Amino acid sequence: MPTRIQVKVVTEQILYLEEHIQVLGPVVESIKNIVTKSKAWLEEKTDQSSVSYIELSQELDTAATALLDVTSHISDGDNMDVNKPTPSLPHPDTQTTATFLTVESTKQLNTKVQHTAVKEHPDLERKLAYIETTLSSLQDIQHKSTDDISEIKQWRDNFVTEQSDVGINIDQLTKKQHQNFKNLRKQMSEQDNKVKELNKEIESLKEKESNSNKTLDMKEYENNLNKINKDMQDYTDKIDSITQEIKRHSDLMAALQEECNKILCNASTQLEKQNVLYKLLQQRLMPIDRLIQIFNQNLETREERFTKLESIEATISVLSKDLNLLESRVCNRYACYVTLDDPTPVSAESIISNFDEVHEYNGKHFNQTTGKFVSPHDGLYLVCVSLHEWEEQLIGVGVIAGDMWCTTIEVKCGDSSAAGSVVVDMKKGQELYLKVSRAEHGAQLSCYSSFTIVSL
Repeated sequence: MPTRIQVKVVTEQILYLEEHIQVLGPVVESIKNIVTKSKAWLEEKTDQSSVSYIELSQELDTAATALLDVTSHISDGDNMDVNKPTPSLPHPDTQTTATFLTVESTKQLNTKVQHTAVKEHPDLERKLAYIETTLSSLQDIQHKSTDDISEIKQWRDNFVTEQSDVGINIDQLTKKQHQNFKNLRKQMSEQDNKVKELNKEIESLKEKESNSNKTLDMKEYENNLNKINKDMQDYTDKIDSITQEIKRHSDLMAALQEECNKILCNASTQLEKQNVLYKLLQQRLMPIDRLIQIFNQNLETREERFTKLESIEATISVLSKDLNLLESRVCNRYACYVTLDDPTPVSAESIISNFDEVHEYNGKHFNQTTGKFVSPHDGLYLVCVSLHEWEEQLIGVGVIAGDMWCTTIEVKCGDSSAAGSVVVDMKKGQELYLKVSRAEHGAQLSCYSSFTIVSL
């Protein structure tokens, strides 16, 4: 039987997931439609042949922007409400579109956020687990995208290499055929020269026959003629075989050229498809980079908030200590106002002890004879001194608490005044008095000189 706290936590998580499902449902449905449409376009199906690349690219950008806006809205909502329940498992859409963080920034962020979250916000432990799971899934997606891009680049490099090899083979075959043609032309020229020589011999024989009156042996003549005809037939057969060889080589070159054109056409088509796919992958990575920036900004804002909370906690702790100190402190107020006699001659290293009026509140702790004040309790005392002289002599008066010289007030001109104040931390029974540090001959203080001692 679950407890009331467990029922409350589970109910809040269910409400949180239902709110995100209502927001992400239409966006996920539209993204599925555009993905199906893009796959059909890449496979060159008939129902998507009318869709152009620009229209398809615009629809993909619109879907990616919608997904980015919804994810940014959810991320901003989580940042504004720190106590909002967070699901223990990462959201599926967040796994595919959230941002990436480096390992060092993730470790630093986990250390700072976990320290403050465990200290002040126990509900943030689940949110930390959610962020860590999301970051790991996003890093896997980034590695997969990087592997796909590297595979496409490798395929393109192999295709370029293969294309260059085919071009080199065609050039070599063309050079070989040109050399064969030259050899055949040379052989045909040699055969023609031999035929011309035989014709010349036949003509010379005919001339000899016409010029000579002798009777030639017809059989010998026929044999020679048959021999010549046979040689001519052999030459004709060789010319025919050479011609057929040239035609066969020409047909072979034409077939190779046609096959090479087909290979180049198919390779160009495949390269164009791969370029389109590569551009699509780059466009997909652009909104992911924007998500990275938004997520990093949100994390920095959250870190600043936690830092402010820590500073506020430290301030509250200090103020609490001061408040407890003030509450436990017993306030013993005391004040003393003393005016000097007119005139009051002064000399160096003397203690002022000529007074006209002495007013004390809450106790008698000032000795008019010695001019010394005895602290009734531990605490801070404010001492204000005002000096006034009639003559043109320099007078310097210091405030002494125990053995410590606290401050010095000097008056330098005739019929002028000088004032000063100091806060002194005194223990109970400690003495405070005014001592002349410097005084010219004949220096005198008037009745307008006074000092005040107030306990704080």
